[in-house]
Amino acid sequence: MMDKNLEAALRLVTELQQLNGADILANPNQTAIVRVTVRTIDGQFAGEAILNPRATEELGDATSVVTGFALTMPADYLAGRSAPGPELDPLLIAAIEAHFDDIDPQSYLADVFDSQDAEASLAAYEQMVTGEWDGDL
Repeated sequence: MMDKNLEAALRLVTELQQLNGADILANPNQTAIVRVTVRTIDGQFAGEAILNPRATEELGDATSVVTGFALTMPADYLAGRSAPGPELDPLLIAAIEAHFDDIDPQSYLADVFDSQDAEASLAAYEQMVTGEWDGDL
């Protein structure tokens, strides 16, 4: 298994190369002006990206936006970064989807018509079953 730091560094190199590559497709005559070398915190070489002027400018703009957000709203910037969420089990997701796929929408009709507000229940039922809703209750 790859070290998380190296994995993140390789992802950054890939994104930088794609940023540059996308711009070169549109502007093949551009010359490179910046070489970005990416290493992990312990100095392990991850790769490099050679960027043309436009890719360099866009990288600077994106970094500026993220920096501004991090400085003005640090709590929002840091939210969710300290503890990654749990991985969802694909088998569990498939089992839940299969369970709901097996439910017959008509089995809800008795609850809809027995409701104290049958009209609102019918509107909710319509939205749930058809995905459409006219907004009327």
